[in-house]
Amino acid sequence: MSLRRALDRTPGVVVSGLLLFLAFLSFLAALGVFGPGGRTRLASTGLYLAGSAGAFVLGLRTARARRLGSAALAALLAGGAVRLALAWVAPPTWDLDSYQIVVQAIRRGDVVYEVTDRYNYSPVWWHVLSATDAAARAAHVHPVFGFRVVAMLGDALVALALLLHGRGTATRRRGTARAALWWANPVPIAVSAFGGQFDALAIGIFVLALAVAVRGRARGATLAPALLVGAAVALKQIVVAFLAGFLGFSRSWGIRLRDAILASGPFLLLVVPYALVLPGPVFRNVIRYASLHGLWGWYYVVLLFGGDLSFPPVFISYAGLLLGSVLAYLMVRRGDNGLLASRVATLVFFTLTPGFGFQMLLWPLAFSPGRREALPASLYSLFGMAVWAEFLRLNAVNHLAFLLTWGAVVLWLVRLLPAALRVRAPRVMFSHGA
Repeated sequence: MSLRRALDRTPGVVVSGLLLFLAFLSFLAALGVFGPGGRTRLASTGLYLAGSAGAFVLGLRTARARRLGSAALAALLAGGAVRLALAWVAPPTWDLDSYQIVVQAIRRGDVVYEVTDRYNYSPVWWHVLSATDAAARAAHVHPVFGFRVVAMLGDALVALALLLHGRGTATRRRGTARAALWWANPVPIAVSAFGGQFDALAIGIFVLALAVAVRGRARGATLAPALLVGAAVALKQIVVAFLAGFLGFSRSWGIRLRDAILASGPFLLLVVPYALVLPGPVFRNVIRYASLHGLWGWYYVVLLFGGDLSFPPVFISYAGLLLGSVLAYLMVRRGDNGLLASRVATLVFFTLTPGFGFQMLLWPLAFSPGRREALPASLYSLFGMAVWAEFLRLNAVNHLAFLLTWGAVVLWLVRLLPAALRVRAPRVMFSHGA
């Protein structure tokens, strides 16, 4: 019996139910129900591994289930329960500590860019953090839990945007399957519920912009989508990695220029005034915002064998962004609906970049891998789950899992690129139909 058929039958439900039960036991252990120790890293790791695996099995079943509604509901409830439990018991992260430093600076009336190097975004996010902190205190919960809940809302936004995009470009069933597969995937669960990173919030707004752009494509209506993209970039500037693909929806160079201004203008209007007063900190922490080099891909292998580059590795990151952007733009101009083009842009960048951050692992998954990408996307999710399961930090960073994840990226790109250049309509992972 194939894996896909097994997941669609009773064994799939039994396996996922058992894993979710083990996750519940880990949740109780993290609360200290079975003895002293409280919110331990070990229990949090068990909760994540068992709960996310169970949720993912239910998500995979959704795409093939005959009763789509009940299957999607099960995946929705499982993904939500694991997120809330993990957000409640998991230990804080460096990013979450940074958020609290930012909130404390705001309370003192300080300019965030001036007093800390641990803030890399426009002022939009510090206002969100401040409001979240106030709401959490009013609800008598820890602010860290509040920050994670806001990040989880980003996961929900991506699911909603995929649902709308699928209904606009394919069928209601396909949109539901896309949303369920994303929501139940272990990688975004970890990024939001453990890491508290808000990439999904920005990417969710961008996917929503793609859904609106596709609906208005026949009329050439790109004004409203461009405003949404501008909001996404203002929230987190990582969205510029997908901007070129969106500009492919514009019918003329004049409209394309307008959309580019609308997409980048809000971020510049928010950041430039601070850059004029505090050029050093803003340039260092916001404009040059980048991930750590040496943890990821081919560059890690080079360093592992004692080699190095004669130029800054970030130059290769920029080359990857440029190449991916050009391919995405050309694909959308040739008729792609934006999701496939965004996956290509992401995978090209991931393949070439020597620098990486844990939260970036959710990027390609947010653009709904197609049916032909099932194997590399599943391997990517499995290895990405291994990266995030390193709550115990036994060896600082799980380099092996990072390397395997990069290998899955290369395989994914090799599998995807020929079909992508032909711009065929993407299919949902493990789903039926065209």
